[in-house]
Amino acid sequence: MRNRIAVIAFVLGLLAVGMAAFQNNIVHATPNTEHAESKRTLKEVAADAAKKVLEEKVLHKKPPPNPVADPRRLPLHPYQMVFTGLGILAIGLGAFSWTQKAHTRLAASAVGLGLIAIAWEWVLIAVGIAIVIFILSLLG
Repeated sequence: MRNRIAVIAFVLGLLAVGMAAFQNNIVHATPNTEHAESKRTLKEVAADAAKKVLEEKVLHKKPPPNPVADPRRLPLHPYQMVFTGLGILAIGLGAFSWTQKAHTRLAASAVGLGLIAIAWEWVLIAVGIAIVIFILSLLG
């Protein structure tokens, strides 16, 4: 039973790190607006341009200001919340299985994977710095 909790924590940690690794493909995916924009005819584009010129030059209307970002917006994307939550769960279950004298390396690996998932951007920065230091040590 003790090792089962450690295995579950390890699998959750692996899942969280995998989700963190591919977060840019999900969070920053742009919708395909090219197709919708290409359906506009030349007549529609000219009509929109004429309306804009008429409003600005003749009616002296100013275009509305850019909308201000809503301060109540969540700081994280829901996808980021999921892998952060899985990382926290992996840390908690790994620590619990460690206190129950489960397989120590498995429990510690689960805690480590949970930490890596939570701090994914910082891990990438640290790996980049380590590679630069390694290359510099080979040159000198």
